[in-house]
Amino acid sequence: MDSDDRSVYECSVCGYQYDPSVGDPENGVPAGTAFAALPADWVCPLCGVDKSMFNRVENTTAAPAVHNRELVKEYQDQNIIVYWHPQLCSHAGKCWQGLPEVFKPEGRPWINLSASSAEELIRTIDKCPTQALQYSLPAGSAVDPSLAQGPGSKDYKIDASRAVKIRVINDGPLIVEGPARILDPNGEVIKESDRFVLCRCGKTKNPPFCDGAHQHKEP
Repeated sequence: MDSDDRSVYECSVCGYQYDPSVGDPENGVPAGTAFAALPADWVCPLCGVDKSMFNRVENTTAAPAVHNRELVKEYQDQNIIVYWHPQLCSHAGKCWQGLPEVFKPEGRPWINLSASSAEELIRTIDKCPTQALQYSLPAGSAVDPSLAQGPGSKDYKIDASRAVKIRVINDGPLIVEGPARILDPNGEVIKESDRFVLCRCGKTKNPPFCDGAHQHKEP
Protein backbone atom coordinates (compact mmCIF):
# COMPACT_ATOMS: atom_id res chain seq x y z
CA MET A 1 0.00 0.00 0.00
CA ASP A 2 1.46 3.37 -1.04
CA SER A 3 2.12 5.67 1.93
CA ASP A 4 1.54 8.62 -0.45
CA ASP A 5 -1.87 7.28 -1.53
CA ARG A 6 -4.55 9.91 -0.91
CA SER A 7 -7.50 7.56 -1.43
CA VAL A 8 -10.47 7.48 0.93
CA TYR A 9 -10.96 4.23 2.86
CA GLU A 10 -14.29 3.07 4.29
CA CYS A 11 -14.99 0.92 7.36
CA SER A 12 -16.87 -2.19 6.28
CA VAL A 13 -18.60 -2.40 9.67
CA CYS A 14 -20.03 1.06 10.35
CA GLY A 15 -19.45 3.04 7.12
CA TYR A 16 -16.99 5.57 8.58
CA GLN A 17 -14.77 7.01 5.83
CA TYR A 18 -11.16 7.91 6.51
CA ASP A 19 -10.14 10.85 4.31
CA PRO A 20 -6.39 11.65 4.31
CA SER A 21 -7.15 15.31 3.61
CA VAL A 22 -9.00 15.44 6.94
CA GLY A 23 -7.08 12.88 9.00
CA ASP A 24 -8.33 11.97 12.48
CA PRO A 25 -7.16 14.91 14.62
CA GLU A 26 -9.27 13.87 17.61
CA ASN A 27 -7.11 10.75 17.84
CA GLY A 28 -3.76 12.34 17.05
CA VAL A 29 -3.73 11.80 13.28
CA PRO A 30 -3.07 15.08 11.45
CA ALA A 31 -4.58 16.03 8.11
CA GLY A 32 -2.47 14.80 5.22
CA THR A 33 -1.82 11.35 6.72
CA ALA A 34 -2.34 8.62 4.13
CA PHE A 35 -4.24 5.52 5.19
CA ALA A 36 -1.10 3.38 4.83
CA ALA A 37 0.75 5.73 7.18
CA LEU A 38 -1.76 5.42 10.04
CA PRO A 39 -0.29 4.07 13.31
CA ALA A 40 -0.42 0.28 13.68
CA ASP A 41 -2.79 0.57 16.65
CA TRP A 42 -5.19 3.02 14.96
CA VAL A 43 -8.82 1.85 14.96
CA CYS A 44 -12.08 3.11 13.50
CA PRO A 45 -13.17 6.14 15.57
CA LEU A 46 -16.80 5.02 15.39
CA CYS A 47 -16.87 1.27 15.96
CA GLY A 48 -13.35 0.37 17.07
CA VAL A 49 -12.37 -2.21 14.45
CA ASP A 50 -8.80 -2.23 13.12
CA LYS A 51 -7.50 -1.11 9.72
CA SER A 52 -7.93 -4.54 8.17
CA MET A 53 -11.69 -3.93 8.10
CA PHE A 54 -11.33 -0.90 5.80
CA ASN A 55 -11.72 -0.96 2.02
CA ARG A 56 -10.48 1.57 -0.51
CA VAL A 57 -13.25 3.73 -1.96
CA GLU A 58 -12.83 3.39 -5.71
CA ASN A 59 -14.75 6.58 -6.47
CA THR A 60 -12.22 9.34 -5.86
CA THR A 61 -15.04 11.88 -5.64
CA ALA A 62 -16.56 10.10 -2.66
CA ALA A 63 -18.31 12.10 0.02
CA PRO A 64 -16.16 13.61 2.79
CA ALA A 65 -15.30 11.46 5.76
CA VAL A 66 -18.20 10.78 8.09
CA HIS A 67 -17.63 12.56 11.39
CA ASN A 68 -20.88 14.18 12.48
CA ARG A 69 -23.64 12.24 10.71
CA GLU A 70 -25.15 9.73 13.07
CA LEU A 71 -25.05 6.24 11.63
CA VAL A 72 -27.67 3.72 12.69
CA LYS A 73 -27.59 0.06 11.68
CA GLU A 74 -30.81 -1.98 11.89
CA TYR A 75 -31.23 -5.74 12.35
CA GLN A 76 -34.75 -7.20 12.24
CA ASP A 77 -36.66 -10.44 12.42
CA GLN A 78 -40.38 -11.07 12.96
CA ASN A 79 -40.26 -10.34 16.70
CA ILE A 80 -37.69 -7.57 17.29
CA ILE A 81 -35.77 -4.74 15.65
CA VAL A 82 -32.29 -4.02 17.02
CA TYR A 83 -30.63 -0.66 16.37
CA TRP A 84 -26.90 -0.05 16.69
CA HIS A 85 -25.45 3.48 17.04
CA PRO A 86 -21.67 3.06 16.49
CA GLN A 87 -20.84 6.58 17.70
CA LEU A 88 -22.33 5.85 21.12
CA CYS A 89 -20.59 2.52 21.64
CA SER A 90 -17.95 2.43 24.41
CA HIS A 91 -17.16 -1.26 23.68
CA ALA A 92 -17.87 -2.19 27.30
CA GLY A 93 -18.72 -5.71 26.12
CA LYS A 94 -22.03 -6.16 27.96
CA CYS A 95 -23.63 -7.42 24.75
CA TRP A 96 -21.13 -10.11 23.68
CA GLN A 97 -20.47 -11.13 27.28
CA GLY A 98 -24.19 -11.63 27.83
CA LEU A 99 -25.06 -13.24 24.49
CA PRO A 100 -21.84 -14.30 22.74
CA GLU A 101 -23.80 -16.41 20.28
CA VAL A 102 -25.65 -13.28 19.09
CA PHE A 103 -23.09 -10.49 19.29
CA LYS A 104 -19.87 -11.37 17.46
CA PRO A 105 -17.70 -8.27 16.85
CA GLU A 106 -15.59 -10.10 14.28
CA GLY A 107 -18.61 -11.52 12.40
CA ARG A 108 -20.33 -10.04 9.36
CA PRO A 109 -23.02 -9.11 10.15
CA TRP A 110 -21.93 -8.87 13.77
CA ILE A 111 -25.47 -9.37 15.18
CA ASN A 112 -27.23 -12.71 14.60
CA LEU A 113 -30.80 -12.35 15.87
CA SER A 114 -31.67 -15.99 15.12
CA ALA A 115 -29.24 -17.22 17.79
CA SER A 116 -31.43 -16.09 20.70
CA SER A 117 -34.99 -15.27 21.68
CA ALA A 118 -36.24 -11.70 21.45
CA GLU A 119 -36.82 -11.73 25.21
CA GLU A 120 -33.17 -12.60 25.88
CA LEU A 121 -32.08 -9.88 23.48
CA ILE A 122 -34.22 -7.33 25.33
CA ARG A 123 -32.75 -8.29 28.71
CA THR A 124 -29.21 -8.01 27.36
CA ILE A 125 -29.72 -4.74 25.49
CA ASP A 126 -31.27 -3.20 28.60
CA LYS A 127 -27.81 -3.56 30.19
CA CYS A 128 -26.03 -1.53 27.48
CA PRO A 129 -24.40 1.38 29.38
CA THR A 130 -24.55 3.88 26.50
CA GLN A 131 -27.76 3.04 24.60
CA ALA A 132 -25.61 2.25 21.58
CA LEU A 133 -27.89 -0.78 21.29
CA GLN A 134 -31.65 -0.24 21.33
CA TYR A 135 -34.72 -2.23 20.34
CA SER A 136 -38.34 -1.92 19.30
CA LEU A 137 -41.07 -4.40 18.41
CA PRO A 138 -42.33 -4.67 14.82
CA ALA A 139 -46.00 -5.05 14.02
CA GLY A 140 -47.14 -8.60 14.72
CA SER A 141 -44.35 -9.35 17.20
CA ALA A 142 -45.08 -12.24 19.57
CA VAL A 143 -43.21 -10.47 22.40
CA ASP A 144 -45.25 -9.15 25.33
CA PRO A 145 -45.01 -5.33 24.94
CA SER A 146 -44.67 -4.94 28.71
CA LEU A 147 -41.26 -6.65 28.48
CA ALA A 148 -39.98 -4.12 25.95
CA GLN A 149 -40.14 -0.91 28.00
CA GLY A 150 -36.71 -0.96 29.63
CA PRO A 151 -33.80 1.48 29.20
CA GLY A 152 -32.85 -0.19 25.93
CA SER A 153 -36.18 0.61 24.30
CA LYS A 154 -35.97 3.00 21.34
CA ASP A 155 -38.88 4.92 22.89
CA TYR A 156 -37.52 4.95 26.46
CA LYS A 157 -37.99 8.32 28.16
CA ILE A 158 -36.10 9.44 31.23
CA ASP A 159 -37.76 11.26 34.11
CA ALA A 160 -36.34 14.74 33.52
CA SER A 161 -37.31 15.79 37.05
CA ARG A 162 -34.77 13.30 38.42
CA ALA A 163 -32.01 14.03 35.91
CA VAL A 164 -28.53 14.77 37.22
CA LYS A 165 -26.73 17.61 35.41
CA ILE A 166 -23.12 17.13 34.29
CA ARG A 167 -21.32 20.22 33.03
CA VAL A 168 -18.10 20.02 31.04
CA ILE A 169 -15.65 22.80 31.93
CA ASN A 170 -13.35 23.92 29.12
CA ASP A 171 -9.90 22.43 29.81
CA GLY A 172 -11.21 21.47 33.22
CA PRO A 173 -13.24 18.94 35.20
CA LEU A 174 -16.78 17.59 35.08
CA ILE A 175 -19.21 19.31 37.46
CA VAL A 176 -21.92 16.91 38.64
CA GLU A 177 -25.03 18.53 40.13
CA GLY A 178 -27.80 16.40 41.61
CA PRO A 179 -28.09 13.39 43.95
CA ALA A 180 -25.60 10.75 42.83
CA ARG A 181 -23.56 7.84 44.15
CA ILE A 182 -20.00 7.09 43.00
CA LEU A 183 -18.96 3.42 43.13
CA ASP A 184 -15.50 1.88 42.87
CA PRO A 185 -14.72 -1.01 40.48
CA ASN A 186 -15.94 -3.48 43.10
CA GLY A 187 -19.29 -1.72 43.51
CA GLU A 188 -18.38 -0.18 46.87
CA VAL A 189 -19.63 3.35 47.55
CA ILE A 190 -16.88 5.97 47.39
CA LYS A 191 -19.12 8.95 48.06
CA GLU A 192 -22.75 10.04 48.00
CA SER A 193 -23.57 13.70 47.49
CA ASP A 194 -25.52 16.16 45.38
CA ARG A 195 -22.36 17.84 44.01
CA PHE A 196 -19.08 16.42 42.72
CA VAL A 197 -16.12 17.76 40.76
CA LEU A 198 -14.65 14.87 38.79
CA CYS A 199 -11.28 14.69 37.04
CA ARG A 200 -11.37 14.66 33.25
CA CYS A 201 -7.67 14.84 32.42
CA GLY A 202 -6.40 11.84 34.40
CA LYS A 203 -3.73 13.85 36.25
CA THR A 204 -5.44 13.94 39.63
CA LYS A 205 -3.80 12.26 42.60
CA ASN A 206 -7.20 11.85 44.22
CA PRO A 207 -9.20 9.89 41.62
CA PRO A 208 -11.93 10.16 40.57
CA PHE A 209 -12.09 13.67 42.03
CA CYS A 210 -10.44 16.74 40.54
CA ASP A 211 -7.53 18.15 42.59
CA GLY A 212 -6.70 21.03 40.26
CA ALA A 213 -3.80 19.20 38.57
CA HIS A 214 -5.10 20.23 35.14
CA GLN A 215 -4.05 23.81 35.91
CA HIS A 216 -0.38 22.88 36.13
CA LYS A 217 1.44 23.13 32.84
CA GLU A 218 3.90 20.45 31.79
CA PRO A 219 7.55 21.61 32.15
